[in-house]
Amino acid sequence: MTPEEFGISLKMLRSEKNKTQQQIADYLGITRGAYSHFENGRNEPDKETLIKLANYYDISVDRLLGLTEVPNNVSIGGVIPEDYSIPVLGRIAASSPAGLVSDYEGEIFIQPSTIKKYGRHDIFALRVLGDSMNRIIPDGAIAVIRKSCDWEDGDICAVTINGDDATLKQVHKTNRGIRFSPLSYSRFHTPWEYIKDEDDVDVIIHGVFLYGIIPTDKM
Repeated sequence: MTPEEFGISLKMLRSEKNKTQQQIADYLGITRGAYSHFENGRNEPDKETLIKLANYYDISVDRLLGLTEVPNNVSIGGVIPEDYSIPVLGRIAASSPAGLVSDYEGEIFIQPSTIKKYGRHDIFALRVLGDSMNRIIPDGAIAVIRKSCDWEDGDICAVTINGDDATLKQVHKTNRGIRFSPLSYSRFHTPWEYIKDEDDVDVIIHGVFLYGIIPTDKM
């Protein structure tokens, strides 16, 4: 796991706990700025801090570092309890922006804790097409998305551009506008930026990526 991937994992864990960076920093006994460097991939915590983080999230240090398998690769075959399922509404590009394909594929089981936290009607799923985010979610996997137009710098978001083009990318605010960054093992994919007041585009954040599911059965 790279520092950048570790930072994204930390941000997701914090989001699940509904905590601020300042609250986590206070728990660790460091400044918010020092903690933000962990989430931005600019710095890595020492062993003592890793143990504190693992204890806080009630997981092992190995799990925190991505050294053990995270049980997100669940089967989506068979009978799915309605209370623990969400719709797979279509497909979204994880490459260059392309049309968001609305093509209902059925229901997929997700972690009950996710439904308990956000509500079944405030989350949905999309199948990811492309390899520009394969350090986080591979081509063909299912992205679980929380409906929201609010996002933090560095979140992975489902975005539409000018109402037609859609993509899943890490999103950053810049002094000039907004930058979309791939998280890919391939060097083919590069970030791009839309500059406020220069590029005639309408960017809409539809939701924030929570986690990915790799189906083990066909739906």
